[in-house]
Amino acid sequence: MVSSIEFSYKTFSRASPSSRTKLDIRELGIQFGCVRLIPFVKKGLSLYKDRFLASLPSSKQASADFTRPVFTAVVFYLCAKKHKLKIDKVRLIEVCGTSESEFSCVSTSMKDLCHDVFEISSEKKDPKEVKGNRELPDVLPEKRKFDDGGYLSDEGPEQPFLVILSL
Repeated sequence: MVSSIEFSYKTFSRASPSSRTKLDIRELGIQFGCVRLIPFVKKGLSLYKDRFLASLPSSKQASADFTRPVFTAVVFYLCAKKHKLKIDKVRLIEVCGTSESEFSCVSTSMKDLCHDVFEISSEKKDPKEVKGNRELPDVLPEKRKFDDGGYLSDEGPEQPFLVILSL
């Protein structure tokens, strides 16, 4: 099994000439309407570069090329998700001139190396742990259970009644 770091390193060497152009972070922010993400994207990209280079052997560190637009695009996408902003992923992939598989591969690598920065909480909360008004009975008497003290008398379910408020 190949790790995401090895996958990401392979993406360095197989870049198409069209993906060698520089992608400006500010340009992405303006184009996708997320200008407030610019400082987070810069910080995330810098952190990823540092951690990725630290994970490589010294012989391969010199050949690492982070100028390719796919890295900027993936950091932008992950920051947007982290801040719960909607970004058109397909359009972003087109703008950066890469394939979806390469985008996904770099994304996985970034999530692995910078999980503390890009981790998006997607865990579902247990409904039993979510606080609510559990001590309040259901509004409809037929929804009440005998165990909950839903019936006031031994005769059966309550009869619905109407409350009229006057102003």
